[in-house]
Amino acid sequence: MLEWARDLGLVVGAFEEKRLVAMRLGEFAGLTVPGASACDLELTAQWAAFICLVDDRFDRRWVDVHPEDVALLFNRLLDVITSGVGAGSGSGIEQALDDLWRRTAPRMPTQWRERFVADYRDFALATGEEVAGRTDQIRLGLSDYVLRRRRTITALPMADILECTADAPWPVLSGGEDIVGVLRLAAADVAGWTNDLVSAEDDLREDRDNLVTVLGRERGCSLSSAREQVIGMRNDRVKDFHALAASLVAMAAPGTERDAVRRYVATLESFVAATLHWLGVTDRFDARWSPGRPDLCD
Repeated sequence: MLEWARDLGLVVGAFEEKRLVAMRLGEFAGLTVPGASACDLELTAQWAAFICLVDDRFDRRWVDVHPEDVALLFNRLLDVITSGVGAGSGSGIEQALDDLWRRTAPRMPTQWRERFVADYRDFALATGEEVAGRTDQIRLGLSDYVLRRRRTITALPMADILECTADAPWPVLSGGEDIVGVLRLAAADVAGWTNDLVSAEDDLREDRDNLVTVLGRERGCSLSSAREQVIGMRNDRVKDFHALAASLVAMAAPGTERDAVRRYVATLESFVAATLHWLGVTDRFDARWSPGRPDLCD
């Protein structure tokens, strides 16, 4: 993964390379798609690296990031996955996405490609809203923050990728389409809220909103109390996720339909478990990685 990121210019220099290694994304991929081939394990880790490194360009040093910069970068990235614009001639970010897309999209049906583009576009819009809010010093209330966080965590685009690398496509389930969507949202909430618990100190250093600080502000409680409440929220959401997963499997008809549902559900369960573990061991949010980040559009 490091060689891939270096060759495409996604990371530049020893500092960025060490930081990428410290993220332990290979470990995340191994836990997420444990039965995948070596090629699909690698592809999963590389997608995770791309998602994390792009996301970090907006979450770090946000005073240097303007809404128009965010819109410009995401327009370029969306062009890559919708029309191939920028392939081979853009920035390291664009070249990395082009490489990933060429190795993933042809394996998947049109419906999947459309869903991934829609999910990534929504992530782009939510990130733009977040950066604009920071620029204008707008503080969201708890309910609004929760809704936006599930869009900025990039769990849904990553869940799309796992349909490919885990060979677990979105199941065709009579009467269960809505539950599959709700299950995905529960997975996104677990990932986003756990991420906020782990990154709380990092966010405080850079004066960014975080579920812990938003909840504390709205309820007028201490940060330690807010953290405990967020842990409770996250744990309840994990229970929601598993209850939804069990209900999906139970409603599937025996045979091929149930096998497909079980495979899809098992993949999302691995994703949630891997995310919970990885966020407890990754050094992505360590303070030593704060200085020296590249410009937004490099």
